[in-house]
Amino acid sequence: MAKRRKKSHAWGAFLVFWTVLLLMLGCVVCFALYQYAAVYEQTRPEKTMDALMAEMSESDWRETLAATAGGVSEFEDARTLFDGYFDSAVAGKTLSYRRDLSRSDDTQTVFVVYAGRTRLGEVRLVPLREEIRFGFGRTQWQLDSITAEPLTDKLRGLTVQIDAPDGVTPILNGIALGTEKIADPAVELTDVSELEQRFTTSRLRMVRYEAGPLYGEITVSSAEGGEIAPIGDPENGVLRYVIMPTTTYSFRVQAPEGVEVSVCGAVLGEEQVTQRQSSIFRKLDDYLPDGGYQTLLYEYDGLYTQPEISAAYNGTSLTPMLSQDGTLVFFYPSDDNISIAMHEAAEGFFDAYMYYTSYKYNGAALNDLTNRILPDTELYSYVTHSYDAMIWASATEMNQKELRFDNFHRVGETCFTCTILYKADFTATQWHGTESYEREDGYQMVFIRQNGVWLAATMSAFE
Repeated sequence: MAKRRKKSHAWGAFLVFWTVLLLMLGCVVCFALYQYAAVYEQTRPEKTMDALMAEMSESDWRETLAATAGGVSEFEDARTLFDGYFDSAVAGKTLSYRRDLSRSDDTQTVFVVYAGRTRLGEVRLVPLREEIRFGFGRTQWQLDSITAEPLTDKLRGLTVQIDAPDGVTPILNGIALGTEKIADPAVELTDVSELEQRFTTSRLRMVRYEAGPLYGEITVSSAEGGEIAPIGDPENGVLRYVIMPTTTYSFRVQAPEGVEVSVCGAVLGEEQVTQRQSSIFRKLDDYLPDGGYQTLLYEYDGLYTQPEISAAYNGTSLTPMLSQDGTLVFFYPSDDNISIAMHEAAEGFFDAYMYYTSYKYNGAALNDLTNRILPDTELYSYVTHSYDAMIWASATEMNQKELRFDNFHRVGETCFTCTILYKADFTATQWHGTESYEREDGYQMVFIRQNGVWLAATMSAFE
């Protein structure tokens, strides 16, 4: 019985010992946990972050983040873009933060700052000082950096593409584009007329510049033409501009029907014809039962490509003559079946005409000239009525430098046309002295055969 009491007493003592021991261990652990909790609370990076959030106003955040906003091209101001972005997406919203666990460790803690749901920037904290420790491997944190989110991630960027004539420098947001911004030195100008679109041998080429991306307001101009509007809306992130040439060209071409006239390889059609006339055959219906041919006038303006004009008739290239008003005039090439009599008729008429118009008291010269003209025509009437004026005209000597008869073309069996081009020096003798001058003229002639003789019917100056 005494033995059992001893055993019971020993067991009780054992329980008491372990109970006391466990209580002491529990106290130690609780104290350690309490101490750790206190250190942990004091060294949490969130505590530093909370203090930072409390200290900084919205204006402070604007200024701090703006200092790191960048990543834009030289054609834009990062601060201006940031202020616009901040005002529209951030101002007035509640600021909050969230720890970025993927980039936080013992050497740094990264927090992402939000304005509402908009990611505003990052705050990086680092240990205050490595040698200052609070136990349990904990340390306090201090601010290392505040970095704004890249503007390029927040704003829509556009590539600006500008086509400009060679020699014209585009200006983007006040800055002239240099050669390093040339994306293509030769692109076609597409905003041209239907005729110019058909040009093949020559076509104005533009220089294409590219810059960007740009995220704010875009202003394109040129020194020659002021501000330029974009061509439509952006497509695939590209906003296009075209600086149109300030120089335009026009042409005026006259050619008989059947002559194919081309401008820079594009054949002119009916839509470019502005006039049809057959004035060189006026009042000759009695001599031309089938009528003469029509002469077509082609006119066009507003071309950006300098026109290169050519003409051909049945495969034969033609050389133009230039009229006094700048019109390029083409004629039929000389036919193969032109007779010697036709040449002699043209040469004889012009010799008589020049003799008559060069000398005073030229009654004989007038008779010789009228004998070479078809009666009852405007040309005949003009010459005969000019006699009185020619009596008082100055006697003139002519030194012929060039004379060419060309473009002989048959119109039926009793008619042909030709051109006469001459250049000569003249000396006019007047009562007060002499006057010398050079003259160059050209005429289109119509000859009619009457009684087997070729007579001049009309004479039209083209030079």
